[in-house]
Amino acid sequence: MAGPPAPSRSWHPPAATTRRWPARCGSATAGSSPPPGYSGRLLRFASALLAVLVCCAAGAACSLPGSGAGTVVIYVNAPFASSPWVGRIGQQGAQLAADEINNRTGVTVGGRSYHIKIRTADHKGSTDQALANIRRAAAEKAVAVIDDGSTVMVTAGAAEKAGLPLLVYYDGTTGIVDPAVRPNVFRLAPSNQALAERLGAYLAGKGLRLALVRDDSPYGADGAAQLRQALAAAGTTPVADVTVPGGLPDYRDQVARAVAAQPNAVVIWALAPVVTGVLQSLRELGSTLPVYTAPTGEDPSVRTALASRPDWVQGLTFASLRITDAAGLARWVQFRLGYETRYGEDRLALGEAIRRPVVQPPDWQMLSYDMVYLVKAALEKAGTTDPGRGKLAAALNEVQTQGANGIPVGWTASNHEGTPKDQVYFAVILNLNFRPVQDDPLSKAQPQIEQD
Repeated sequence: MAGPPAPSRSWHPPAATTRRWPARCGSATAGSSPPPGYSGRLLRFASALLAVLVCCAAGAACSLPGSGAGTVVIYVNAPFASSPWVGRIGQQGAQLAADEINNRTGVTVGGRSYHIKIRTADHKGSTDQALANIRRAAAEKAVAVIDDGSTVMVTAGAAEKAGLPLLVYYDGTTGIVDPAVRPNVFRLAPSNQALAERLGAYLAGKGLRLALVRDDSPYGADGAAQLRQALAAAGTTPVADVTVPGGLPDYRDQVARAVAAQPNAVVIWALAPVVTGVLQSLRELGSTLPVYTAPTGEDPSVRTALASRPDWVQGLTFASLRITDAAGLARWVQFRLGYETRYGEDRLALGEAIRRPVVQPPDWQMLSYDMVYLVKAALEKAGTTDPGRGKLAAALNEVQTQGANGIPVGWTASNHEGTPKDQVYFAVILNLNFRPVQDDPLSKAQPQIEQD
């Protein structure tokens, strides 16, 4: 099957004159007016407005917590300075959910109502700082920590002693989630195993000669190992396998080694800065090979860093969390309106050369948003706001909530992974937006999401 289009130096941004509504899934045409049922800005507003009216008509369902309400604290522990997007998606989704809960019924425990307070802690990519953050959260009697996941292997023990659940919203490193070893660690982000199984089968089906490039982070090492296993199960192996250190000014030497093996595609499993550097070096060497990545290829920093050469990003395909499906679209539209009302559109800073806005949809923010609702449900089930008793972590094994994308989410005592591999899709960057690939059935089934 054909892969994504090769990067072209003739790329140019479309003129921002008449809005061209993207074709709906299954349709081959696009037009200057929204097709029936398309979820544009007006439909997002109408959907959310209707939900608000229905809620408020229900009376008690919209009753606000009284002035005597108590407070429960949830921490967001993430690399806010070193990886701004990763930190931001954790904080924004959590705060949006807390605002909604606080403006409705609050959290009811033992007949008393509580507000949720979100606190942020920047671990700066340091395990020592992350451990200090967890201890501070425990000292403050926080009920849970929403965590990017990159430092969980170090902090899980201290959190468990305090009864603190660690809820991972981004890092997919396989070993960090194990109910038998770390019963207080739960994840909604797709695991590297789930991502690699889907991506490996997808790439093997194309019959590609793959060069695998990964960084020296635990995330890169684990993702590459999982991908090798998935490719082997599909009967193939990479023709080149290159490890690159993070933080280099350029990656030409490493990329040259990968290209020397004469692949016809490159897979990068690395943190976002390395994805950017490897892609840039690949293009500077004149290679137009198609590039595939883990979810870090979606990080807006990749597109903003290379905004002066959008043709270099054109065709990049990444594996990621599926945003929604047709059944959950209305719920996701409602979530998006609430998000953009609270924070505004996340417009990428692409510079003056790009004549139209490119909006990053709030997809990964869904996970920290859902986590706050799961914590609310667990608190109410446990009947206590004291995490030290272990009841809250136990209750998280038994509760569910409707996710921001309309799909039920939750965990069980034997499974602390919240995203199965059938919720992984592939998206390709075209004209700095991304859209589902059309040569994978699960991806093709996702509705196109507006990004301008």
